[in-house]
Amino acid sequence: MGKISILLLGFFIFLNVTKVTGQNDSIPATPKLELVKDTLTSLEDFPKIIQFEPLTRIDSSRIYNPQRDPKRLWYNTGMYAVTALGAFGLLWIAPESISKWDKEEIKEEGLLKKWKENVKAGPVIDEDDFVMNYIIHPWAGGVYYMSARGSGYKPWECATYSFLMSTFFWEYGIEAFAEIPSWQDLIITPVVGSIVGEGFFIAKGKIIRNERRILNSKFLGNTTLFIMDPFNEILDVFGYKTKNKVVAYSSFIPIERNPFTNKQTWGMQMVLKF
Repeated sequence: MGKISILLLGFFIFLNVTKVTGQNDSIPATPKLELVKDTLTSLEDFPKIIQFEPLTRIDSSRIYNPQRDPKRLWYNTGMYAVTALGAFGLLWIAPESISKWDKEEIKEEGLLKKWKENVKAGPVIDEDDFVMNYIIHPWAGGVYYMSARGSGYKPWECATYSFLMSTFFWEYGIEAFAEIPSWQDLIITPVVGSIVGEGFFIAKGKIIRNERRILNSKFLGNTTLFIMDPFNEILDVFGYKTKNKVVAYSSFIPIERNPFTNKQTWGMQMVLKF
């Protein structure tokens, strides 16, 4: 008999000797030998009454409850910095009808001087189109938010991260080399973006629990996950997997009364909290 079985047997004997029963049922006084016999019977019946899925058989790929991981957030921030520089380059080569940047003026004055002028002049109401202001920017704010949320941070921390990144890194940082900071972007990106980001977080959990499928399609599911949370998805693909919180605890509870011996049968209840 293994150590666990011996401990369970000792616990069952203790319950009977001290007349501890579940659901307010009492056990009549009986000789100790009889108690041991009844306990052995209950112990033998235990696996037949209640069975639990072993922890090792839980499919961890369907769990999404990230642990707090500052290193992961630093990696996300670094990838965003590289992506932001790439986005600046794309906007630079894009038509002025899209970027709204006066490139000739920027070239004449120089980037540093133009940045100082733009920072002093802002913020202003910009003239960007609806898609840029009310779709792209909220999505970007949601991506900032998910970078922190997918690294295990609390919602208010993620909203703060979204504000810092959208305001100081992008609006008063990289983009200020080309244009004056915008009121719409300063408000909409972190505020609406954080709401969008929490929606992304909830949706991502559901998609992962559904084996990363949408409409039974893994391609659609993985594409959606990448759109909602690109940097965490990239880290997962390259081996830095999201670490999920799994909490397990157990307790002894009364299961049912044995109809043959009229004794209360006890069992172990295991709860997994993700």
